[in-house]
Amino acid sequence: MPGGRTVSSGRRIAVVAIHGVADQAPGATVQALADLLIAQAPNGCSYAPGLRSDVTLQVPPLAPIHAVARAPDDFRKRLNQSTRSDFLRENWASQGAQRSLGQRAGTLSQGAEFTDYLLAKAEQNAMDPDTYTARQIGLARTHDGVTDRVDAIEMYWADLSRLSGQVPRILTELFTLLFRLSALGRDTVQTAAAHFSKLRSWRVLASLQTVLDWLYSRVLALLFLQLLMLVLIFVPLNLASGSTAALQTITVGAAAAGLALGIFYAWRRFLLGAVAGVALGGALWLAARAWPPGAAWEVGATWLLILSVFYDWWLRVCEERFRMVRRVGWVLWLITLAAVLVPPAIAPTPDLRMWVIGALHAVEVVLLLIVVWWGVTGPLLVVWLIAGHFATRSARKTGEDAALFARFQARATVATGRLGLVVSLGFFLVLTMAAWALISRGLELSVQDMQEYSPIVFTAPASAQTASSAACPTKVDPGKGAAWFLHDRFVKSTEAFSATAVLLLSLVAYLLVVLTPSALAELELIKQKFRLLGRWLTGGYRSLDAVLAAVVFLGVIAALATGVIMAAYRFGGQALVQSFTGWDEGFSTLSCRLLQPLVITAATATLVLSAAGGLLSKYVPWLRAPLDAALDVDNHLREFPRKAIPRVRIFSRFVAVLRYLASQDYERIVIVSHSQGTVISTELLKYLKERAADRRVPESDPARQLWENLEGRVRLLTAGCPLRQLYAARFPILYDWPLAESAGRMGPSAAVVGTQRWVNAYATGDYVGRWIWSRLPADGDVSPPEIDQVDAAGKDAYETDVDLADPGSLLGPGRERDVSIGAGAHTHYFDKPQTTIAALVDALLAADTKHSANAGSG
Repeated sequence: MPGGRTVSSGRRIAVVAIHGVADQAPGATVQALADLLIAQAPNGCSYAPGLRSDVTLQVPPLAPIHAVARAPDDFRKRLNQSTRSDFLRENWASQGAQRSLGQRAGTLSQGAEFTDYLLAKAEQNAMDPDTYTARQIGLARTHDGVTDRVDAIEMYWADLSRLSGQVPRILTELFTLLFRLSALGRDTVQTAAAHFSKLRSWRVLASLQTVLDWLYSRVLALLFLQLLMLVLIFVPLNLASGSTAALQTITVGAAAAGLALGIFYAWRRFLLGAVAGVALGGALWLAARAWPPGAAWEVGATWLLILSVFYDWWLRVCEERFRMVRRVGWVLWLITLAAVLVPPAIAPTPDLRMWVIGALHAVEVVLLLIVVWWGVTGPLLVVWLIAGHFATRSARKTGEDAALFARFQARATVATGRLGLVVSLGFFLVLTMAAWALISRGLELSVQDMQEYSPIVFTAPASAQTASSAACPTKVDPGKGAAWFLHDRFVKSTEAFSATAVLLLSLVAYLLVVLTPSALAELELIKQKFRLLGRWLTGGYRSLDAVLAAVVFLGVIAALATGVIMAAYRFGGQALVQSFTGWDEGFSTLSCRLLQPLVITAATATLVLSAAGGLLSKYVPWLRAPLDAALDVDNHLREFPRKAIPRVRIFSRFVAVLRYLASQDYERIVIVSHSQGTVISTELLKYLKERAADRRVPESDPARQLWENLEGRVRLLTAGCPLRQLYAARFPILYDWPLAESAGRMGPSAAVVGTQRWVNAYATGDYVGRWIWSRLPADGDVSPPEIDQVDAAGKDAYETDVDLADPGSLLGPGRERDVSIGAGAHTHYFDKPQTTIAALVDALLAADTKHSANAGSG
């Protein structure tokens, strides 16, 4: 038997342990749960350890109910997928018309339908089967002379969540922070627009949200990438301008060798590929050596070719996650290359300085495009802000029975859309400003010998140059050469973006104030003030949307002012620029002396949180937990890359674990989950239950047969569950079921997820998830997820009312129960001192089957 122990005749029970934070080490959660039960001996029971074993399971992809035909991967498909999820189109086809969420073919709820959609997309793209080696620990539970066999098995999913592929983890996490949050905001608004399909204001808001997200992620980000590519052109070529002849031999030889290897790799035939590669590589070598323009042209052109190859590789990586990035990226890169090639074509020189001049001219072209971008985006942001206000107001007039809940869904959706766009764009500005500040001095030094360079686009009168020099002193001569041009552009860009970045930092500061008491509780510095801790966190979350609205309003005004100022410097003429000079000098001084260090510090902290993610999650999990929560939410809702959709891979593995347990004839299966693991477990169980009842599913369906085997045997313990305070609060259309009315209160029933009992444990300072059930909302409740009254009598959710001396009362009279464990935050739920958690797990293992099946909702 698993576990290797001989026990007396008793029951066979399985425990599935599901971790939360995606940095959890394999086997750690099931081991912690076993250690907790052994150390605590809860409810008068003793747990004896057995042997640890591993079970290797086959993991075929979970098949969908509704299959989707694969469409040609053409321009139209990628453009459509870059603007809207296929889930919101008819037949889930990229070329289908937009649909209302009320148009559903079966009986699946919206959340279950989204899961089936992801399964269909994975099947459409032929996701590969897999295997999973599960850690299993055997335990013997003894009580009143009867020994039960308990097998604890781990459902580990962290390796399926952080989709790095060929890219280092820090880059994928920064991708999420910079771009995916904006996409989540867009998808949330579009989902609400499909829900409120009869309201024109929502269609307008969804269109504006889509345009702004597209302009940011597919245009502005790629414009800044052009600047990075140009740095890689003018810095090395200017430094190597004295070694043109030697570089000619190296670069042309490298290009010839690269061509030969490329042909060999493409043809995949050793003899033919080798001969063709050598022949064409040699031809390239001879042609380059005999080319009249000379060595400088060969070196520069070859370097551009090499950079283009790596540029295209990076765009391909991005394209897997963000559609249309490669096509837009190449359009901008061709514009950039054209600007670079003009000086070498018009006035060639024997050295590489013509390429440096071309790259600097291209920098001006790209900066001009950024100015145009801000000029277009600033007014759009104002209209978007106004549209969000009208969309929120229009939801109050829906005439639905649940008008109060509709108003909440509208407010929460607009807030999520604002949060996603503003946080992504704000952090992008912070990181790019910090990167520019860190390398600006090096860039200036790399071109300080090019005193003959004169800007062709960004010229300013002498008074403006003097002001910039006084605000941000530099060692280069004012108004002269390439070094001054780069310094002046850094100053102007910094002063334009600093106010926007500081507004984002004010939002971060607010969250730090709200979460600091929870961090102290995580460190066990707060133990007794658990009610005050809970009320403080709840008050902070209730005010978050109002604070966010204020930050967004000021940020939009700052963005509009940024566009005006940048346009004035370029297009306003000398008189207008001189009129700005007086106040601009003071703002430039403030920006350089105060705001820049603040922004650089924030960017450095962000990079450290990502770069040291594994170590921080292991040793100081509370420091990275908010970032990990955002990453887990993104991965749970992510649709790309299609061949490795996280939710599909995780659910397929979980089904393999459940299928294995169902075949072992356990009397019951107790699922013990934490944090994101609670979302994974509840959503899978809910999907399997609804799938089994769907009229389109045949009786022979393996998933349906699995559910029929499991039905009536599953109990669930969730800890730190974010379903209510995170998912339902930020994605209220897709996750309306956690706030549904059930038995006269607000919250899901155990029957909805197909379990006989559902117990939810939480610490009062848990910033990710706390209670699940509460009284019904009233007119004065602007944030239903944060209603902290358990019933109409006014009992609050912060009280700890579990009587450990009475094991029979642990689960309560109904099938669902919230249990507050007192002060604490989001980790340490399964640590050895957690007596309440141990008692609850043991109570679920021992609960009477007949009573559990027949008990009503409490």
